[in-house]
Amino acid sequence: MTHLLALLLLPTALAGQTPPDIRARLERLRTAAEGVSQCTYTFRRHEWTDGRQQPPHEMAVKFREPMDIYMKWVGDTHKGRELLYRQGWNDGDMMVKPGPMVPTLSLDPQGKLAMRGSRHGIDMIDLSNVAAIILDQTDRLEASATLSATYTPQGAQTVNGEASWCVQIDLPKDQDTRLYAYRVDMCLSERTGLLTRLRAWDQADGELRKVEDYEFRNINLSPGLTDADFSDDNPAYAF
Repeated sequence: MTHLLALLLLPTALAGQTPPDIRARLERLRTAAEGVSQCTYTFRRHEWTDGRQQPPHEMAVKFREPMDIYMKWVGDTHKGRELLYRQGWNDGDMMVKPGPMVPTLSLDPQGKLAMRGSRHGIDMIDLSNVAAIILDQTDRLEASATLSATYTPQGAQTVNGEASWCVQIDLPKDQDTRLYAYRVDMCLSERTGLLTRLRAWDQADGELRKVEDYEFRNINLSPGLTDADFSDDNPAYAF
């Protein structure tokens, strides 16, 4: 049994192909992400950007298709900050309440102020877009006759209380700069098939550095969200 486990954890490299067991996991991720119409979860983000390690951010998230988002910062960084965004609302801007003594702002989601200290825009909150980060890479590699990734299964792990299956993927970004990163570690929930953790290593300041560490905690796919959850008139919000 020990010998068998060791074999299962060995790195696997196949030119243009994803190992069948890992492909099955990725296809479950694709289906699960495409099926999310609404959800709540806690998002923890820890990034290297703007030339330095940013402090970790932890946000309580409400999401509803096509792109209704409410977020409240619940960790030590910017605690109490709120954000509201709805596709086609507020002239396309997101509404941000930075703090109790600061007026509410309307910000371009892709603008310099909104993007400061962050590697991704508001669309990262949609779990299908997060899944696409991984799936786009494996789809690109499978379409290539020359490029290959190395997959190192990490096996069963518990990530923030969620039973998960994890794998390390080393990508040939030195051969194709369109690839997302040089290395991606991901963990997928056994319960939902969705990501519970995603980490990425890329070149930063001339060295390979962990630039992203994302955790998706306590995902609820049936929260019963209504229009009130995405209204600036909600009395529970501070807008």
